[in-house]
Amino acid sequence: MNTNRQFFQRLSSTSWRFTSHKTNLSPNNWHYSRILLPYSQIKSISTFRRANDNISQNGQGIRYVIGSAVIAGVGGSVYYYFQNKKGNQSIDNSNNQHHKIILSPREATLRLRENQLSFLLQRNNGVYRYDTNQLASNNPIEDTKCELITQSSKNGGDRLFFGVFDGHAGWNTSQLLSRKLIPYVKEQLDKAYDGYGEYSKLISNKRELVSKAIQKAFTELDEEIVFHSIDRLLNTQNESGGISYINESLLSALSGSCAILAYIDTAANDLYVACTGDSRAVLGVKDPTTGEWKPIPLSEDQTGRNEHEIERLDKEHPGESNIIAKGRVFGGLEPTRAFGDSKYKWDKALQEIIYSKFFNEKRSVPGGDRYKTPPYVTARPEVTHHKISPEDKFLVLATDGLWDRLSNAEVIELVGLLIDGRRNGKNGRELTTVQKDLNVNGSKQQKEFSFVDENASTHLIRNALGGAAEDVLCAMLSLPPPMSRRWRDDITVTVIFFGKD
Repeated sequence: MNTNRQFFQRLSSTSWRFTSHKTNLSPNNWHYSRILLPYSQIKSISTFRRANDNISQNGQGIRYVIGSAVIAGVGGSVYYYFQNKKGNQSIDNSNNQHHKIILSPREATLRLRENQLSFLLQRNNGVYRYDTNQLASNNPIEDTKCELITQSSKNGGDRLFFGVFDGHAGWNTSQLLSRKLIPYVKEQLDKAYDGYGEYSKLISNKRELVSKAIQKAFTELDEEIVFHSIDRLLNTQNESGGISYINESLLSALSGSCAILAYIDTAANDLYVACTGDSRAVLGVKDPTTGEWKPIPLSEDQTGRNEHEIERLDKEHPGESNIIAKGRVFGGLEPTRAFGDSKYKWDKALQEIIYSKFFNEKRSVPGGDRYKTPPYVTARPEVTHHKISPEDKFLVLATDGLWDRLSNAEVIELVGLLIDGRRNGKNGRELTTVQKDLNVNGSKQQKEFSFVDENASTHLIRNALGGAAEDVLCAMLSLPPPMSRRWRDDITVTVIFFGKD
């Protein structure tokens, strides 16, 4: 399939439409955008735009000074990696081991835009557009994402779901979440709105009702991944699914994933953000008086450096010391909340059975003798509610690959200025390049942002990896896996626009 195009497939007997998009580095990584609306009310735009023909073809090599400034002291290594480049070689020769190739600016733009998707929603529901993009560093990519838009039968508004998932130790858990988490959440929300069972006492408190439903969906799916599916493996002699079922069950439990999920109830202008791990949601707000763009964080990174998370673990495991070591759970896992990651959730006896039966080996548990009362990692999310106002212009959901390189304020300003430029009739290079002083290794350096992309997610990824410093951007995008992981992570970004275009 041409990876630069999207297609819609009509499914018999339903009104579901799937937008399928396959990323360039993962043979199994399909992104599903589920839309339960008439096709005529959704307009797809900008799935792939080729770079401007007049994009500069300079910067075939890399300058050491800029590399060291932007990549914080490791630019010399990047320079060394590419210094043997010969001539003006094609991007198609990138697998030739005898030549280490740096992309041209045009080729870098093509790579950045390869997986971008944009949608206009002609629904008058308060959300008029959303942009997405992914850039792999791992091979295959461990990030994934999904969306679902459905009309509510209760109040006539729409219910929109946007998920971004940051996998680690493999892509299996994040891929499973992209298929199953939103359906799990939707099922619990349907029960909650109907006042079913345990939700009956909360029917008068909508915020608590929705938060509880989302939290239950997250924890139930994680229990299925980590415990129930493994239970079936151990207790079924002849599993009908065969080796593929065993592999999916085990690998989804052994690998892990963070998750950030936004749920929007357009009839009530309610926005809920559920966070498990260190992916992040930040709201872009425009001050009506000054016109300035301001970030409002709607999630908190759940890592071993978060004092709230350290306190939570201390309360859940009283009398146990050194659960967090060097900012990580038992010195290993950085997020303190995640799906999967079964080695931080199974007890010692179960781990011994699993590794013996399926791997024919014995493995030590994290923390050794300190591992006493699992689980030490949870998928239970923190849920934040926000009432959408006219000043709220967009929401950015992204994996930590973006936030490691850009601050909340930078991300919001970048998207905000892009919006301002569009409304002033400007685009691309007509927008002014923004320069910002950065403190790198004790000395001030300037960071240049560029405005050459219509897709807001692509715009953010470009500026996270070099922006207007094209030689740095080209070098960052030219690094092959696994070497690229030394300088950049997988990056997945979804930007949701509120109001009317």
